[in-house]
Amino acid sequence: MRVIKASEGTSQERTGQPIFEGQVWGRGLVEGEGHLTASIVQFAVGGRTRMHTHTSDQLLYVVAGIGKVGTAEGEQLISTGDVALIPAGEAHWHGAGDSGSPMSHLTVMRADSETEVLG
Repeated sequence: MRVIKASEGTSQERTGQPIFEGQVWGRGLVEGEGHLTASIVQFAVGGRTRMHTHTSDQLLYVVAGIGKVGTAEGEQLISTGDVALIPAGEAHWHGAGDSGSPMSHLTVMRADSETEVLG
C-alpha cells in the first residue's frame, strides 16, 4: 500500500497544452505506478478540453464546481459529486466551459491509455 499525502506534489498550469482551451491546472496523483493513472484537473471559467478520445475508459468525478461534458450528440451539466464514465474510443470533451463556474474533477484511466486530440 502507498498513501499519497495532500502535501505531496503541486498543481502545474496546463494552459496552452494542445488538449486544453482556457486556463487549466492539474496535479498528477498516481502516475507510472500499477495499472491506473489519476489526477485532479482544475478548470477556470471557460476552461475545457478539446474534443478527444482515449484508448481506455475514463472516469471523471467532480470534486468542486459546475462543469460540462459533451459528445457530438450534445452536452450535459455536471456538478460536485457527479460521475461521468466515458467509454474507450468515444469522442468527448469536459471542463468548466460556459457553465459560469470553475470546476475541478478527478480523472482515472488505465496507465497505458493513449489520448488523441480531434480538434
